Parts: sequence; C-alpha cells; structure tokens
Amino acid sequence: MGIFFSILSPAIAGISNYIDKIFLDKYKILPVVITIYSGMAGFVIGLVILFFTGFYPVDFRLTMIVLASGFLTNLYLLPYYKALTYDETSRVIPFFQSIPIFVLILSFLFLGETLSLKQYIGCFIIIFGSFMIALEKFDLKIFKIRPAFWLIMLSSFLYAISVVLYKVGVEEIPFWHTLPYEGFGMILGSLAIFTYKDNKQIFLKQAKGFKKNIYVLLSINEIIYVLARYTTYFALSLISASIVNVLSGFQPFFVLIFGIILSLWFPKVLREVINKKVLFQKITSISLMFIGLYFIFS
Repeated sequence: MGIFFSILSPAIAGISNYIDKIFLDKYKILPVVITIYSGMAGFVIGLVILFFTGFYPVDFRLTMIVLASGFLTNLYLLPYYKALTYDETSRVIPFFQSIPIFVLILSFLFLGETLSLKQYIGCFIIIFGSFMIALEKFDLKIFKIRPAFWLIMLSSFLYAISVVLYKVGVEEIPFWHTLPYEGFGMILGSLAIFTYKDNKQIFLKQAKGFKKNIYVLLSINEIIYVLARYTTYFALSLISASIVNVLSGFQPFFVLIFGIILSLWFPKVLREVINKKVLFQKITSISLMFIGLYFIFS
C-alpha cells in the first residue's frame, strides 16, 4: 500500500507541475503570489480536516516539528516557482532527484547515520545527471549551468528538511491529525513571505486583477497539489522515508510523458522543446538519476 501511494504521488504532482508552468507563462502570475496563495489553500484545507477530525492535542515539541514542516513546505515553493520561470518543467523537476541526497546528509548530521561506498556512488551519479540536464549544450568546453539549477537546489533542500520533520511527527501523531498542524505551518510560511519587503503590495495588486476563472484554476491546481502532498504524507505514515524518496524518483518520468503529450496534442496549451537531441538529453539524464537512486537505496 505504501509503495502504491509513493508512486501515485509523483504522478499527481506531475500534473500540478505543468499547471504551475501554465500559470507562470500564460497568465504571468508571479511566483510570490502563487506561493502565498498555496499557503492560504493549505491552511483552509487544514481547517476543513480539523472540523471533521477534531482537535488532537500534542506536546510543544511535536507541535513545533509539524508546524516547521508545514512552514518549509510552503517556503520551498517560492524558489521552485521561480525556477519554472527560467526553464521548461521537464528540465526543472528532475533536479528534485537531489532530495534523497539531502535526506541522506541530514540523516548523517543529525541522526548519526553513515553512508556506504555504494551510496556515495549513487549520490555522484545523481549529481552528474542533474548537471547533464542543466547544461545549455553538450559541449565539454561550455559548462554553463542553467539559472534554474541553483533555485531548485534550494527548493530541494528546504523540501528535504520538511519531509524529515514530517516523518518525525507522523511517527507519533495519527496521520489525519498531522494535517491541520501542517496547514497552520503553511499559512505561517505565507505570512512570512507576505510581510517581506514589497510582497504585500505585489500580492494585493495582482490578486485584485484576477478574473473569476483564474481563481477557479488556482483552486483546482491547489487541490491537485494538496492531494499529491497528502499522498506522500500517507506513504510516509506507512513505510520508511527512504523508500518514499526512492519512488518519488518517478516524477521526472511522469513530467516528461505529460510534456510530450501536451506538446504533441495540445501545443496551444504548452509547448516544450522535444526534438531528438533534446529528448535524448532528457531521457539520458533522467535514466542516470534513476540509476543513482538505485545505488543509494538498493
């Protein structure tokens, strides 16, 4: 059951990834606006769940852990959305394969876990694959890293921390009762972003100009994203975080498939570069990342 939900989550998330790209490119919605809206949606859904499940009291330590998880779950979206404004979805999402590496490092630093030689090899393969897909050209003389790379690395690091924190919380709190706390953490993240510098004015100015259909599409996308997130959380409540992270590696595959389908059959909605050279680059890079994941967790 846990394996099924671990694979289902990246498939659902892949749909949301492309809707995000459409919002950013077609409707020109700013990353900060989508991030704040996402935290608000997470909070509202958390309240709905709280209404049905009732309040579940936990100690201060666990409260802070799950709140921090939700806070970072919202915060990681900002560099992710910014990365999507720089590059294609199928180039951005594979960078998330660095998340298992960050999880391993965090486990080593804070839990005292050590890595085997095989795991170090896997880390190197994943990093190499990430660099391959980030390169502008396959030219050994020109290693120009795409701007999205560093943004998605930051996003991956924040997300890895949030996953580790949530895993700690769900070990002691029933799954459904963790979700309201996580939602409260998300709204705290949105408030932090909202009050930073000129973000308040930016958000209010663009939100006022939204038509009704934009709000409807944003809400639908948030429901899809929340479903993907909760599916991951449910998987974490059933099996180890390591296995969940491995199976999340299917996301680049789903993103690539969705990108090809949209480009071939719905080019007016979204068009990605899918010539043979670029497609070979993407498939090769994603394949390397899968191999790296196998080395780390086999």
